[in-house]
Amino acid sequence: MPRAIAAWFGLPWRERWRWAGRKVVELIRGGNRIDSPDRVILERQVLPAFAADASLRALLFVGCERYTRHYAALFAPATERFRTLDIDPRRARFGNAGHLVAALQDVDQHLAAASVDGVVCNGVYGFGIYERDELAKALRASYSVLRPGGTFVLGWNDVAAFAPFDPLDVALAAGFVRDATLLGAWRVRTDTPTRHTFDTYIRAR
Repeated sequence: MPRAIAAWFGLPWRERWRWAGRKVVELIRGGNRIDSPDRVILERQVLPAFAADASLRALLFVGCERYTRHYAALFAPATERFRTLDIDPRRARFGNAGHLVAALQDVDQHLAAASVDGVVCNGVYGFGIYERDELAKALRASYSVLRPGGTFVLGWNDVAAFAPFDPLDVALAAGFVRDATLLGAWRVRTDTPTRHTFDTYIRAR
């Protein structure tokens, strides 16, 4: 059984059907947009804040799907600032020009050190990265490609069925520092069936 499906069965009944109902609505709408509290934060707060930063040279967005392919337009007219990465080559069509097919754990083999101003990794821990050592490797690689003072945003589902451990200690061990500048708090948890959570860190100078 796929791990994501097994995780769904691990949710409480009420949350399981809330999540399933949302997925049905997404399918009815064609799967091109997701209207949920976590996506509202990502699409109306996180990404626009990066796009509005005139000093931004490059943002790396990790994890591409049909419903993320319009994100590059938020960075117009300089859409080349929006870089994308996904381990699955089938998802390259949803990425931006110059898309990287690679694991986040290996991003430091594809991008130069201190070459990006921000990394947004949403829905990867718990959907592809499950083990502590793999998350640690991904965070260390992300730290390497971030410029000093750069921002790292980790979006994850705060339920044991998807995320067996809190990623905070792993992020701190990688060198990151908690930061509340972007969203008003370093950790923001949404009212969603999977308690989707955004953690914001910076690479210390």
